[in-house]
Amino acid sequence: MKRKSLSIILALLIFTLFLSGCTTLFKEPTVEVSDIELATINATDLQVNVTLDVQNPNFFGVTFQKITADVYYLHDDYKPLSHIEKENVEISSGENLVVLPVSAKNADLIRAGFRFILSGEITIKVEGIAEPSFFGISPHIPFNETKTIPLPRF
Repeated sequence: MKRKSLSIILALLIFTLFLSGCTTLFKEPTVEVSDIELATINATDLQVNVTLDVQNPNFFGVTFQKITADVYYLHDDYKPLSHIEKENVEISSGENLVVLPVSAKNADLIRAGFRFILSGEITIKVEGIAEPSFFGISPHIPFNETKTIPLPRF
């Protein structure tokens, strides 16, 4: 019985050392919003492309098990526009660009549209979390950006 307990403790110790050694090999990628671009806007729809710049400092690729983002627009205060979830995003070593397309059909946005058209711009805020996966370790990497986008003249 003591021998079995000692074997289990030894196995756990070896596993812990292996896991801690692997985590020092893994460098956490960085995620930043590099661009928020107006794709289309009309009386009922707004489409925006949010581009993430992902820097992977590791010599191997990483899978992001999930990237989630909440997108807001400014109308007196920030109002929800859309929620985005993208799963199983493959990231290679070095710089990677990930585009998150945002589509919205929003009654408040439509009502506020006249104000945007008169002001000639819309302010968009993006807040999100990217979750890379490496041997069961999934750190949460936050990203956010606010940008005022000029609207086309009609």
